[in-house]
Amino acid sequence: MNNYKNQIADELYKAVKELNECLNSPKLDAVLQKYEDQKNRQTGRTTILYMKAIVKALENPDKSVEFIDHYEHNWDRAKYHRENLETIIKKLGYNIIVQSKGQAQVYLYNEFGK
Repeated sequence: MNNYKNQIADELYKAVKELNECLNSPKLDAVLQKYEDQKNRQTGRTTILYMKAIVKALENPDKSVEFIDHYEHNWDRAKYHRENLETIIKKLGYNIIVQSKGQAQVYLYNEFGK
């Protein structure tokens, strides 16, 4: 079923892209770009950003460090990133607290400085 959904999504993408060649719509361009970005994921970029945030937290004890992904955050993505960061930090054995704040922010706090 998932393969069928991907096939339909690809066909729809091609049709919209062809239509947009005539319309030249900035809104359709933005949607097409989002689809292309999602289609080409699995680059490891978010994982690298997780590691950078953890290192930054380790370098700044007793301070909050914000994790910023390369895609916009919403509450759902913030929860996803918080859970992933907590899992990584637990496996590494660090004493870093990960918190979601507001609608879409994720912070790391290194308690070592206390």
